[in-house]
Amino acid sequence: MRVKSLFYRSTLVRTFEIILILLNVLTLFLSLKKPPKGVWLGVAGINLFTLLLQILCEGFRYQMVFSYLFVVLLVIFALLKTGTKFSAAKLPKALKVTTISLSLILLAFTSLLAYALPVFTLPKPTGSTDVGIKYFHLVDQKRNEPFLDKSQKKRELMVKIYYPGKKDDSKPYSPYFHGSTELLKLFAEAYSMPDFMLEHLRLVKTYTRDDLQLSDQQASYPVVLFSHGGGTTMEVHTSQCEDLASHGYIVVAIDHTYISAGSIFPDRIVSARQATTQFNSPDPADIIDQIMVEDDRFVMDELAEMNEGKIASIFMGRLDLQHIGVIGHSLGGAVAYNLAINDRRVKAAINLDGSVYVTPKAGLKNVAPFLMLANDENHIQAIQQQEPLLKKFADLTDEQQKQALEIYGSKEAYAKEYEKALQSISGLKKVLQASENLYTIEGSAHMKFTDIGLFFGSSQLRDLIGIHGQTDPTKCLEITQAVTVAFFDQHLKGETNASLHPLFKKYQELKNVALN
Repeated sequence: MRVKSLFYRSTLVRTFEIILILLNVLTLFLSLKKPPKGVWLGVAGINLFTLLLQILCEGFRYQMVFSYLFVVLLVIFALLKTGTKFSAAKLPKALKVTTISLSLILLAFTSLLAYALPVFTLPKPTGSTDVGIKYFHLVDQKRNEPFLDKSQKKRELMVKIYYPGKKDDSKPYSPYFHGSTELLKLFAEAYSMPDFMLEHLRLVKTYTRDDLQLSDQQASYPVVLFSHGGGTTMEVHTSQCEDLASHGYIVVAIDHTYISAGSIFPDRIVSARQATTQFNSPDPADIIDQIMVEDDRFVMDELAEMNEGKIASIFMGRLDLQHIGVIGHSLGGAVAYNLAINDRRVKAAINLDGSVYVTPKAGLKNVAPFLMLANDENHIQAIQQQEPLLKKFADLTDEQQKQALEIYGSKEAYAKEYEKALQSISGLKKVLQASENLYTIEGSAHMKFTDIGLFFGSSQLRDLIGIHGQTDPTKCLEITQAVTVAFFDQHLKGETNASLHPLFKKYQELKNVALN
């Protein structure tokens, strides 16, 4: 039932795709009845008109290529059929059967592609306000670019600010992934997919509009910084950023240059593959985590300048910088945890399924209110057992030990990294024991805390690429967003009635995990 409902949501706005494929199939069955010439022309015309309507209204995408090819060949056949010589000729029965069978197979394959790689519908924001977006190009003059070896270039970032906007239906909804085919190619390549595989996502519409006026429902709005994971992009958190903004938050999504698959600057696109620095570490995640932390701190500084009017924007005097929250996924979740521990400007933090790389140095009293959502495939278990995802060397298979030695150089070096990871997860467990804010979603997976789970309409395909778990990705996102809003409402807006407890009745998949 869940797979069927996901298929329905994914194809709801692709009406003409469904009609076109059905027409193709009906045309094949019509060919069994020997219709007159005029009927062939009419049927070909209807197919062609529907194809043009589908491309005009819904956009061309490669998953429908066999359907498009079928229509082109049908039109040619119908035109030839009206000719006296061709119309009088009879096709061999074997050729006719083969043609129809092959056409059915290819149309079935087209349907499967359209279902498995859908132009999906993002979850609709649950708040009461419309959402506007603005992109900003920021340059940190105090830091050289750490990912360009021996370069004097300064660290550059793109940020995407989602904000409560005044309703204006004259403005179109913004395209997903900034409408950038090049960014979609870089993202696909980062996950070892053919570069064209996700190009259809440019057809996905968001619930945000460019350059809306800032809503005047509040004098100022609390601010939430959002950091993506390694190799992804801020664009895969669109649904959650939209939802938060619709509830009265100004959400600043940070694209961490050279850590994201690609960053779109005003004059160029920068790929993670262009980084030249070789960090002197077998696993530089902790180094990259700290770079991202410095990115977030710089952005907070820039927001202060923006609030004072030193940076021209619509946000002058409208940012409540006394109530800053941070949230991140994967490596970005580690950033949120780091800031909760080490930056007093942060008043609440959420880690979405991210391993951590630091420990509280001054006890737990100075840690900002902190919540963690972890997948129930392996991360919850690791935290409960206080065992890092990096295994003990002795617990590795012979092949894994060989690979570990190639990466780390020696058992001693590996043991040192293991001890660091063990110390970090032990500190995390203590923080979560104190806050009692460790949660999981049954049937979740690492990428289901992002939009990426929606990219694949087939559960079998998701399993094949490692996005496991029985819970529908849309449901995972819905729960994640509800938890996020409730937590930030409580700690950033001071709403005393904001609580996660009602969510347990609404979502049976949501579990509060007790730690001993």
